[in-house]
Amino acid sequence: MTPPFVPGHDRVFYAKAVFDQEEIDAVVQCLNQGWLGPGPITEEFENKVAALFGKQYGLFVNSGSSANQIAMDIANLPKGSEVITQACTFPATLNPILVCGHFPVFVDSKVGAYDIDIDQLEAAVTEKTKAIFISHAIGNINDMERLRAICDRHKLLFIEDSCDTHGSLFDGRPPGLWSDITTTSFYASHNITAGGAGGMVMVNNPDLIREAKVYRDWGRALPENNDEDIQQRFSYKLNNEDYDGKFYHIKIGYNFKPTEMQAAFGLVQLKKLPYFNTIRARNFNKIYQFLSQYPEHFILPQTHPKATVYWLAFPITLRDGSPIVRRNLLTYLERNRIQTRLLFTGNILHHEPYQNIPCRIHGTLTGADTILKRTFIIGCNHSLTEEMVDYMLNIIKQYIEQL
Repeated sequence: MTPPFVPGHDRVFYAKAVFDQEEIDAVVQCLNQGWLGPGPITEEFENKVAALFGKQYGLFVNSGSSANQIAMDIANLPKGSEVITQACTFPATLNPILVCGHFPVFVDSKVGAYDIDIDQLEAAVTEKTKAIFISHAIGNINDMERLRAICDRHKLLFIEDSCDTHGSLFDGRPPGLWSDITTTSFYASHNITAGGAGGMVMVNNPDLIREAKVYRDWGRALPENNDEDIQQRFSYKLNNEDYDGKFYHIKIGYNFKPTEMQAAFGLVQLKKLPYFNTIRARNFNKIYQFLSQYPEHFILPQTHPKATVYWLAFPITLRDGSPIVRRNLLTYLERNRIQTRLLFTGNILHHEPYQNIPCRIHGTLTGADTILKRTFIIGCNHSLTEEMVDYMLNIIKQYIEQL
């Protein structure tokens, strides 16, 4: 039985995994079966997650960052291609563009929505642009119809980092129905987790999912498929010698493999996702309604009218002219055991590793700079009871009344 919440003592997390004996039993049962690497439980998890996102095939990997890297690998773009992305991002989305030798083109993000500015995106396209790689920031689904239309109009590949959107919809349908490649993450802080980590890359093309598996499994020709057929294994030639495909390499790959236990944990979480998202929506709506009393201080989150969004956390941007100082407010919240975060990198180009990267900036990045300076997030996740949310809102009210 969960102990009662003690205000001012117990932590109110911005994000927290929720699991119980059911996940533990699933992992123990998996261990008792004696198979630790990806196996039949992983395959079931891949199929169910791919369907959730509107894709035919999924490949389970060890993290969302790994899924993004493989997504960029299987995009098979010419070296030096321009790839449009947003400046308010996370390294896991940007780094694969750089690692693969491509040229990022940065577009601003919209304050309040925190996703890429679509009008600027289309204006940023040149003859060198080959793809867009966008993330749904903190789970907010962008206008997938417009993004798909832009990609079709300019013959661009559409890759979406959907790490925070488990169960979210656009026009009543999974967002992956509009993209070419979808990735997601099962990190501990996300809507569901696969034992604290994990990710998935999803496509509709069977050749691409096989290529993705090659990259995941060290680049070997015969990636993990639990098939020990000797004829298939020795159907490869190396220096005119028959050679085992399990050790014949055709790509410079990685070890991005997950475990079967993670998939067992994730399957239970997936079953609970509708309930988790109901709690998230309840908490989000309560926070939104309360903070709407203070329009002079706060810019509140905005969603597309066609989107059903289960936000990772509740983003707040301080209005220009508000007397609230972000660090002072966050310090007050943290001292009262309320966990806070900034909205990831803000404008990532201000961070030291990215200050001198080869890139192109389209237009101004005033939105990303504003997010860097004045935005933060608080929890609306499914670990929070109504009592916890009420406590958090009361602390915010106390702070405002002291101004």
